[in-house]
Amino acid sequence: MSESDTATADAPTEELAPVGPFDVSDELRPRIDELGLWDVVEQMKEEGYAVIRNAGSPELMADLREVIHSLAKLTKPDPARGAVKLLGRDHSVDLVATLPKVMAIAEFSVGKGFRAGRFHGSIKNEGGEGLGLHSDQNWIPAPFPEHNLLITFCFACEGMTEEGGATRVVPRSHLLRRHPTAAEIADIESQSIAIETEPGDVAVWDGATWHGSGPRSIPGTRTMLHATYQRLYTQTIDDFSYLLDDEEYLANAPEGIKGLLGADLFFGTSTLTTDIDMEKFAAASAASKL
Repeated sequence: MSESDTATADAPTEELAPVGPFDVSDELRPRIDELGLWDVVEQMKEEGYAVIRNAGSPELMADLREVIHSLAKLTKPDPARGAVKLLGRDHSVDLVATLPKVMAIAEFSVGKGFRAGRFHGSIKNEGGEGLGLHSDQNWIPAPFPEHNLLITFCFACEGMTEEGGATRVVPRSHLLRRHPTAAEIADIESQSIAIETEPGDVAVWDGATWHGSGPRSIPGTRTMLHATYQRLYTQTIDDFSYLLDDEEYLANAPEGIKGLLGADLFFGTSTLTTDIDMEKFAAASAASKL
């Protein structure tokens, strides 16, 4: 930030009251009232997760399910990975992304001016395996900041049941502000609970909450939209991504420039038909904890 930017930042045009972790701003309170979300706010504070009932209609969930199954067929190299980069690819996805209850809880959790993170559709069939415990702000080193950085909403289009491979969450784990250990990851069954929902409900948790999923032991599918929203300050102020397309510049740039530009990160590696680069994801996830 330059001197002129600092001067501007130090002279706000209006007095802004600070909002502490898990506080609700005066501006947001009327919407929480109107939408009847105070129980969700309180559970997010206390438990780190909640279920927002009737966030969308069953009809919208049926449309979303059809979109996820259709677009998953285009995903390379393996359609079983699900449908990727869904925001903007179908109107039903955009409707879900901007549902009033979703937008209000996102603002409560990650602040005003939040940005879309990742919108991914997954399909779990009978016999599908579970997923080990983790926190979604997986690239943040511990201890996590008191203000949450990322929030995840999961719409199970057909609803979620334990035998159907539901998300499993460890209540109050967000208060630990760290990643689970290897022993804790292996012990998912004894310390976590299954989240069960009806079509139109959405399960939500903050970036520090430990969660995973169980295997699916019944016929049919669990079709899920995983939607994340990020706090504004987790994004760069300046966009230098255009430099990554300049081969002559990169060939002559000092060592370390590629790292500064994020060339080795998984961000932005997804396309309309290709999932993110998982090797880069794993490398970035490991490096960010150091």
